[in-house]
Amino acid sequence: MTIAGLALLSVLNEAEFGIVDPLGAVATILLALALSTLYASERRWFGRLAKVGFGLLSVGWIVATVALPVAIYGPGVAFLPYLLGALVAMIGALAFGIAALRTDAATVPRRGAWLLAAALPFGLPFAFGFTTYVMGQGADPWAGPMLLYGPAWIVIGRSLRQRLGEVPATEPAPR
Repeated sequence: MTIAGLALLSVLNEAEFGIVDPLGAVATILLALALSTLYASERRWFGRLAKVGFGLLSVGWIVATVALPVAIYGPGVAFLPYLLGALVAMIGALAFGIAALRTDAATVPRRGAWLLAAALPFGLPFAFGFTTYVMGQGADPWAGPMLLYGPAWIVIGRSLRQRLGEVPATEPAPR
């Protein structure tokens, strides 16, 4: 996801989109598949903000996941649902990140929560400013948040993977 975000910041031409689009589609699919594991791991501490944030994140990301391949390989009008889904997912990630930072019960690493919470408010203005003032044309505002979402999901995913191997304290250790 971060690689696709970096590529989008370079203001791609049509041929370059042919390379980056499938990469973005694979990233969205992998993240959508990982959401159920994140929910199963974290749901015990969810308050109202975390529930709303995770719900928006999930619904938005699933819409974006379905719409992106359709937009790439089918009618371009499917790009609108992708943008709407990505925006809803970004707002949900912001809320989920803030909720994780507000509780001590979250097992999501704080680095990952900070990256989720910062992606939209810092990534969007960065992408607008960079593509407008450095690259000379405003394009791809979702590239900025993608730069932070990639590392956020890596940090969170690594934490989930490490915890899968741990034995809960209520179960006897294997011999």
